[in-house]
Amino acid sequence: MLVDVLGQLGGHAAREGVELYLEPLNRYEDHMVNTLAQGVELLRKVGLGSVKLAADTYHMNIEEADPAAALEAAGAFVGHVQASDSNRLEPGAGHIDWAPIGAALKAMGYQGTVALESRLSGPPELVLPRVPELLRRFL
Repeated sequence: MLVDVLGQLGGHAAREGVELYLEPLNRYEDHMVNTLAQGVELLRKVGLGSVKLAADTYHMNIEEADPAAALEAAGAFVGHVQASDSNRLEPGAGHIDWAPIGAALKAMGYQGTVALESRLSGPPELVLPRVPELLRRFL
């Protein structure tokens, strides 16, 4: 059913000239697609370049044994990256090692955006200014 629905939506996305993103979620939030590899397997069945993965570092931190290796293996199937630390706070407020994530994105030739999707560990004016510098250093 999911392959069929993604195929229909992906066809519509292609006609509109946009991409549709599927985000694998951790097992505590969803039971269907939890890892990037599961997402890739599903997208291979869909067979449309307009349907890609949204790789979220928070969910990858829970589900992937090696998040950087999983990201690199997903390669061209990744169309969007969401950055959040291990505790779902802004990057730098948890224990994710951003260097391997950045190396994987570079190795796979990722040219897309990296969006911040997190809660904040403190007032925005105090914690957000640190995030771009951290991400630029590694990503």
